[in-house]
Amino acid sequence: MESTGYTIVVSIMIGLALTYFIIEIMLILNDVDNDTSNVLLLEWAKGQSFFIPFALGAIAGHLFLGTSNAAFKMANGLFPVLILFGLTIIMVIIGFKVSFEKTKSFLTAILIAGLLYGHFFWSMNYIIRP
Repeated sequence: MESTGYTIVVSIMIGLALTYFIIEIMLILNDVDNDTSNVLLLEWAKGQSFFIPFALGAIAGHLFLGTSNAAFKMANGLFPVLILFGLTIIMVIIGFKVSFEKTKSFLTAILIAGLLYGHFFWSMNYIIRP
């Protein structure tokens, strides 16, 4: 039997996904051009918020990939989250202090770096399953 906490988390995640889906449909159907989330995220990433592809890649690697190789496991499960937070803060500071062109190849490389980080260091597959 599933715990109440698990059910609440699943319900919240489903609610957020449905809300996002509905908002995205509304944005596609309105009369404003180029206002969907993917276009907005790309524009923000090309500006000062180039951390967005890294963060999205890390989340995707964490949720959908993930190694079970213990060589990459950190001693404490909080360390990967703190490192991710620290890297994101550093990228935010660089984004506001240093002006440079963020090409699609650069943003793709940052996305892949985040994906690898989430896959190796923030893996959900380290959890011991019965």
